[in-house]
Amino acid sequence: MSARRPTLTSRRARGAALLLAVAALTAACGGGSDSGDDAAGSAASTAGGDAAAEVEADQELNAMLPDDIRQAGTLEVGTEALYPPYEYLDEDGQTIIGLDPDLLDAITARLGVDYTLTNTAFDGLLPALDGDRFDVIAAAVTDTTARQQNYDFVDYFQAGQAIVVAAGNPEDITAVEDLCGQPVSVLVSSAQESLLNEFNGDQCAADPIQITSLPTDQDALLQVQSGRATASFTQEPVGRYNAAQIAGGNAFEVANTETLFPSPLGYVFDKEDTQLRDAWQAALQSLIDDGTYTDILEARELDSGAVDEATINAGTQ
Repeated sequence: MSARRPTLTSRRARGAALLLAVAALTAACGGGSDSGDDAAGSAASTAGGDAAAEVEADQELNAMLPDDIRQAGTLEVGTEALYPPYEYLDEDGQTIIGLDPDLLDAITARLGVDYTLTNTAFDGLLPALDGDRFDVIAAAVTDTTARQQNYDFVDYFQAGQAIVVAAGNPEDITAVEDLCGQPVSVLVSSAQESLLNEFNGDQCAADPIQITSLPTDQDALLQVQSGRATASFTQEPVGRYNAAQIAGGNAFEVANTETLFPSPLGYVFDKEDTQLRDAWQAALQSLIDDGTYTDILEARELDSGAVDEATINAGTQ
Protein backbone atom coordinates (compact mmCIF):
# COMPACT_ATOMS: atom_id res chain seq x y z
CA MET A 1 0.00 0.00 0.00
CA SER A 2 1.36 3.37 -0.98
CA ALA A 3 -0.24 6.72 -0.27
CA ARG A 4 0.85 10.29 -0.86
CA ARG A 5 0.95 12.17 2.42
CA PRO A 6 -1.97 14.60 2.85
CA THR A 7 -1.56 18.35 2.80
CA LEU A 8 -0.62 20.20 5.99
CA THR A 9 -4.22 21.36 6.37
CA SER A 10 -5.68 17.88 6.08
CA ARG A 11 -3.01 16.44 8.39
CA ARG A 12 -4.50 18.47 11.21
CA ALA A 13 -7.86 16.79 10.70
CA ARG A 14 -6.78 13.27 11.65
CA GLY A 15 -9.42 11.48 13.65
CA ALA A 16 -9.49 8.54 16.00
CA ALA A 17 -7.22 5.62 15.10
CA LEU A 18 -8.09 1.95 14.84
CA LEU A 19 -6.19 -0.29 17.21
CA LEU A 20 -6.28 -3.94 18.24
CA ALA A 21 -9.26 -5.30 20.19
CA VAL A 22 -9.64 -8.61 21.97
CA ALA A 23 -12.70 -9.69 19.99
CA ALA A 24 -10.82 -9.23 16.73
CA LEU A 25 -7.76 -10.90 18.16
CA THR A 26 -9.82 -13.93 19.07
CA ALA A 27 -11.41 -14.02 15.64
CA ALA A 28 -8.02 -13.81 13.95
CA CYS A 29 -6.67 -16.59 16.17
CA GLY A 30 -9.53 -18.77 14.99
CA GLY A 31 -8.28 -18.69 11.42
CA GLY A 32 -8.24 -15.09 10.31
CA SER A 33 -5.70 -12.97 8.50
CA ASP A 34 -2.10 -14.12 8.22
CA SER A 35 -1.01 -10.50 8.33
CA GLY A 36 -2.87 -9.68 11.51
CA ASP A 37 -4.70 -6.81 9.78
CA ASP A 38 -8.06 -8.14 11.04
CA ALA A 39 -7.00 -7.53 14.66
CA ALA A 40 -8.29 -4.00 14.97
CA GLY A 41 -10.62 -2.06 17.27
CA SER A 42 -11.08 1.58 18.20
CA ALA A 43 -9.25 3.94 20.51
CA ALA A 44 -8.38 7.60 20.47
CA SER A 45 -5.15 8.85 18.89
CA THR A 46 -3.30 11.95 20.04
CA ALA A 47 -1.75 13.58 16.97
CA GLY A 48 1.45 15.55 16.84
CA GLY A 49 0.56 16.94 13.42
CA ASP A 50 -0.17 20.47 14.63
CA ALA A 51 3.46 21.02 15.64
CA ALA A 52 4.67 19.58 12.33
CA ALA A 53 2.28 21.80 10.39
CA GLU A 54 3.98 24.92 11.75
CA VAL A 55 7.43 23.95 10.45
CA GLU A 56 8.96 26.26 7.84
CA ALA A 57 11.40 25.18 5.15
CA ASP A 58 15.08 26.04 5.55
CA GLN A 59 16.73 26.79 2.21
CA GLU A 60 20.23 26.02 3.53
CA LEU A 61 19.07 22.57 4.60
CA ASN A 62 17.29 22.08 1.28
CA ALA A 63 20.57 22.87 -0.48
CA MET A 64 22.21 19.99 1.42
CA LEU A 65 19.98 17.44 -0.31
CA PRO A 66 21.18 15.40 -3.28
CA ASP A 67 20.41 17.18 -6.55
CA ASP A 68 17.95 14.54 -7.79
CA ILE A 69 15.86 14.68 -4.61
CA ARG A 70 15.93 18.48 -4.45
CA GLN A 71 14.81 18.74 -8.06
CA ALA A 72 12.10 16.09 -7.67
CA GLY A 73 10.91 17.71 -4.48
CA THR A 74 9.90 14.39 -2.94
CA LEU A 75 11.26 11.35 -1.09
CA GLU A 76 10.23 7.70 -1.05
CA VAL A 77 9.94 6.45 2.54
CA GLY A 78 9.32 2.87 3.66
CA THR A 79 7.62 1.79 6.88
CA GLU A 80 5.69 -1.10 8.43
CA ALA A 81 2.36 0.27 9.57
CA LEU A 82 1.38 -2.26 12.24
CA TYR A 83 3.57 -0.97 15.05
CA PRO A 84 1.74 1.54 17.26
CA PRO A 85 2.49 4.07 18.61
CA TYR A 86 5.21 4.60 15.97
CA GLU A 87 3.10 3.88 12.87
CA TYR A 88 -0.34 2.36 12.37
CA LEU A 89 -3.42 2.74 10.19
CA ASP A 90 -6.07 5.39 10.77
CA GLU A 91 -9.75 4.43 10.75
CA ASP A 92 -9.86 4.76 6.96
CA GLY A 93 -7.58 1.70 6.78
CA GLN A 94 -5.13 3.52 4.50
CA THR A 95 -3.65 6.62 6.12
CA ILE A 96 -0.57 5.85 8.18
CA ILE A 97 -0.42 7.81 11.45
CA GLY A 98 1.73 7.76 14.58
CA LEU A 99 4.96 9.22 15.89
CA ASP A 100 7.03 8.44 12.81
CA PRO A 101 4.63 10.11 10.33
CA ASP A 102 4.42 13.15 12.64
CA LEU A 103 8.21 13.45 12.68
CA LEU A 104 8.38 12.79 8.94
CA ASP A 105 5.95 15.65 8.36
CA ALA A 106 8.24 17.98 10.31
CA ILE A 107 11.58 16.80 8.90
CA THR A 108 10.48 16.93 5.27
CA ALA A 109 8.78 20.30 5.81
CA ARG A 110 12.06 21.66 7.21
CA LEU A 111 13.90 20.22 4.20
CA GLY A 112 11.33 21.73 1.83
CA VAL A 113 10.28 18.46 0.18
CA ASP A 114 7.26 16.16 0.17
CA TYR A 115 7.28 12.41 0.70
CA THR A 116 5.40 9.23 -0.12
CA LEU A 117 5.07 6.72 2.71
CA THR A 118 4.73 3.06 1.72
CA ASN A 119 3.64 0.23 4.00
CA THR A 120 5.87 -2.83 3.56
CA ALA A 121 6.44 -6.02 5.57
CA PHE A 122 9.14 -5.35 8.14
CA ASP A 123 11.51 -8.02 6.85
CA GLY A 124 11.19 -6.51 3.36
CA LEU A 125 12.15 -2.95 4.30
CA LEU A 126 15.93 -3.22 4.20
CA PRO A 127 15.94 -5.30 0.98
CA ALA A 128 13.71 -2.60 -0.57
CA LEU A 129 16.23 0.05 0.50
CA ASP A 130 18.98 -2.06 -1.08
CA GLY A 131 16.96 -2.16 -4.29
CA ASP A 132 16.55 1.65 -4.40
CA ARG A 133 12.81 1.41 -3.88
CA PHE A 134 13.10 3.74 -0.89
CA ASP A 135 15.35 6.67 -0.02
CA VAL A 136 14.94 6.17 3.72
CA ILE A 137 13.30 3.73 6.14
CA ALA A 138 11.23 5.16 9.01
CA ALA A 139 9.94 2.20 11.02
CA ALA A 140 11.28 2.43 14.58
CA VAL A 141 14.30 0.37 13.47
CA THR A 142 16.77 -0.34 16.27
CA ASP A 143 20.27 0.94 15.50
CA THR A 144 22.56 -2.06 16.08
CA THR A 145 26.23 -2.63 15.32
CA ALA A 146 25.28 -5.55 13.08
CA ARG A 147 23.00 -3.37 10.96
CA GLN A 148 25.61 -0.61 10.85
CA GLN A 149 27.79 -2.92 8.76
CA ASN A 150 25.42 -2.36 5.84
CA TYR A 151 23.41 0.78 6.67
CA ASP A 152 23.70 4.19 8.30
CA PHE A 153 21.32 5.42 10.99
CA VAL A 154 20.22 8.89 12.04
CA ASP A 155 19.05 8.22 15.59
CA TYR A 156 15.92 9.98 16.85
CA PHE A 157 14.52 8.02 19.82
CA GLN A 158 15.63 5.82 22.74
CA ALA A 159 13.58 2.69 23.50
CA GLY A 160 13.87 -0.30 25.79
CA GLN A 161 12.30 -3.72 25.40
CA ALA A 162 9.12 -5.22 26.89
CA ILE A 163 7.98 -8.71 27.82
CA VAL A 164 4.25 -8.70 27.03
CA VAL A 165 2.15 -11.40 28.72
CA ALA A 166 -1.55 -12.14 29.15
CA ALA A 167 -3.32 -10.05 31.77
CA GLY A 168 -2.71 -11.45 35.23
CA ASN A 169 0.71 -12.78 34.17
CA PRO A 170 -0.26 -16.46 34.70
CA GLU A 171 3.33 -17.73 34.41
CA ASP A 172 4.67 -15.05 36.81
CA ILE A 173 7.20 -13.71 34.28
CA THR A 174 9.29 -10.82 35.58
CA ALA A 175 12.69 -11.04 33.84
CA VAL A 176 14.52 -12.47 30.85
CA GLU A 177 15.54 -15.55 32.84
CA ASP A 178 11.86 -16.43 33.28
CA LEU A 179 11.53 -16.81 29.51
CA CYS A 180 13.93 -19.79 29.45
CA GLY A 181 12.10 -22.88 28.19
CA GLN A 182 8.99 -20.85 27.38
CA PRO A 183 7.35 -20.29 23.97
CA VAL A 184 7.91 -16.62 23.05
CA SER A 185 6.70 -14.81 19.93
CA VAL A 186 8.50 -11.95 18.21
CA LEU A 187 8.56 -9.86 15.03
CA VAL A 188 10.72 -11.52 12.37
CA SER A 189 14.04 -9.84 11.48
CA SER A 190 13.72 -7.51 14.48
CA ALA A 191 16.34 -6.54 17.02
CA GLN A 192 14.14 -8.30 19.59
CA GLU A 193 14.46 -11.56 17.65
CA SER A 194 18.25 -11.16 17.75
CA LEU A 195 18.14 -10.53 21.50
CA LEU A 196 16.11 -13.70 22.08
CA ASN A 197 18.73 -15.68 20.16
CA GLU A 198 21.42 -14.08 22.30
CA PHE A 199 19.54 -15.11 25.45
CA ASN A 200 19.53 -18.69 24.16
CA GLY A 201 23.32 -18.56 23.94
CA ASP A 202 23.67 -17.10 27.43
CA GLN A 203 21.00 -16.96 30.17
CA CYS A 204 18.86 -19.68 28.58
CA ALA A 205 21.58 -21.91 27.13
CA ALA A 206 20.55 -24.84 29.32
CA ASP A 207 16.82 -24.40 28.62
CA PRO A 208 16.37 -22.41 25.40
CA ILE A 209 13.47 -20.10 24.68
CA GLN A 210 11.11 -21.56 22.07
CA ILE A 211 11.15 -18.66 19.61
CA THR A 212 8.34 -18.11 17.10
CA SER A 213 9.16 -15.34 14.61
CA LEU A 214 6.16 -13.80 12.86
CA PRO A 215 5.51 -11.22 10.11
CA THR A 216 3.99 -8.55 12.39
CA ASP A 217 3.92 -7.55 16.03
CA GLN A 218 0.16 -8.11 15.95
CA ASP A 219 0.75 -11.73 14.95
CA ALA A 220 3.05 -12.07 17.95
CA LEU A 221 0.30 -10.75 20.24
CA LEU A 222 -2.16 -13.22 18.76
CA GLN A 223 0.12 -16.02 19.90
CA VAL A 224 -0.10 -14.75 23.48
CA GLN A 225 -3.87 -14.19 23.21
CA SER A 226 -4.40 -17.77 22.03
CA GLY A 227 -2.11 -19.29 24.67
CA ARG A 228 0.37 -20.56 22.10
CA ALA A 229 3.05 -18.26 23.53
CA THR A 230 3.72 -17.32 27.12
CA ALA A 231 4.96 -13.90 26.07
CA SER A 232 5.82 -11.69 23.15
CA PHE A 233 9.04 -9.66 23.11
CA THR A 234 8.80 -6.19 21.61
CA GLN A 235 9.88 -2.59 22.03
CA GLU A 236 8.74 -1.14 25.34
CA PRO A 237 6.69 1.78 23.93
CA VAL A 238 4.86 -0.69 21.66
CA GLY A 239 4.27 -3.17 24.46
CA ARG A 240 3.01 -0.56 26.92
CA TYR A 241 0.84 1.10 24.27
CA ASN A 242 -0.85 -2.16 23.30
CA ALA A 243 -1.24 -3.29 26.93
CA ALA A 244 -2.97 -0.01 27.78
CA GLN A 245 -5.20 0.17 24.67
CA ILE A 246 -6.35 -3.36 23.86
CA ALA A 247 -9.67 -4.25 25.50
CA GLY A 248 -9.40 -1.24 27.75
CA GLY A 249 -6.14 -2.53 29.16
CA ASN A 250 -7.60 -5.88 30.21
CA ALA A 251 -5.97 -8.24 27.68
CA PHE A 252 -2.22 -7.87 28.19
CA GLU A 253 0.35 -6.44 30.55
CA VAL A 254 4.06 -5.68 30.47
CA ALA A 255 5.78 -8.13 32.80
CA ASN A 256 9.09 -6.30 33.33
CA THR A 257 9.05 -3.34 35.73
CA GLU A 258 12.44 -1.98 34.64
CA THR A 259 13.50 -0.95 31.15
CA LEU A 260 15.44 -3.71 29.41
CA PHE A 261 18.31 -3.15 26.99
CA PRO A 262 17.60 0.47 25.93
CA SER A 263 18.81 1.22 22.41
CA PRO A 264 18.53 4.08 19.91
CA LEU A 265 16.05 3.91 17.06
CA GLY A 266 17.05 5.45 13.77
CA TYR A 267 16.08 6.39 10.25
CA VAL A 268 17.92 4.00 7.92
CA PHE A 269 19.96 5.06 4.88
CA ASP A 270 22.07 3.34 2.27
CA LYS A 271 25.76 3.52 3.22
CA GLU A 272 26.53 5.45 0.04
CA ASP A 273 23.74 7.99 0.54
CA THR A 274 25.72 10.20 2.93
CA GLN A 275 24.47 13.49 1.47
CA LEU A 276 20.83 12.66 2.22
CA ARG A 277 21.79 11.21 5.60
CA ASP A 278 23.60 14.40 6.62
CA ALA A 279 20.80 16.69 5.42
CA TRP A 280 18.30 14.56 7.36
CA GLN A 281 20.43 14.70 10.50
CA ALA A 282 20.74 18.48 10.23
CA ALA A 283 16.99 18.92 9.74
CA LEU A 284 16.19 16.69 12.71
CA GLN A 285 18.71 18.53 14.88
CA SER A 286 17.11 21.86 13.95
CA LEU A 287 13.75 20.50 15.14
CA ILE A 288 15.32 19.33 18.40
CA ASP A 289 16.91 22.75 18.89
CA ASP A 290 13.73 24.77 18.26
CA GLY A 291 11.49 22.54 20.40
CA THR A 292 9.31 21.14 17.60
CA TYR A 293 10.66 17.63 18.19
CA THR A 294 9.75 17.77 21.89
CA ASP A 295 6.27 19.10 21.09
CA ILE A 296 5.63 16.18 18.73
CA LEU A 297 6.82 13.58 21.25
CA GLU A 298 4.82 15.16 24.06
CA ALA A 299 1.67 15.10 21.90
CA ARG A 300 2.15 11.34 21.60
CA GLU A 301 3.13 11.01 25.30
CA LEU A 302 6.48 9.58 24.19
CA ASP A 303 8.81 12.30 25.48
CA SER A 304 10.46 9.80 27.87
CA GLY A 305 12.31 8.47 24.81
CA ALA A 306 13.48 11.88 23.60
CA VAL A 307 17.10 12.44 22.59
CA ASP A 308 19.09 15.68 22.87
CA GLU A 309 21.14 15.11 19.74
CA ALA A 310 20.49 13.59 16.33
CA THR A 311 23.42 11.18 16.26
CA ILE A 312 24.69 8.91 13.48
CA ASN A 313 25.20 5.20 14.20
CA ALA A 314 25.05 5.56 17.99
CA GLY A 315 23.89 1.98 18.58
CA THR A 316 26.37 -0.13 20.53
CA GLN A 317 24.58 -3.48 20.90
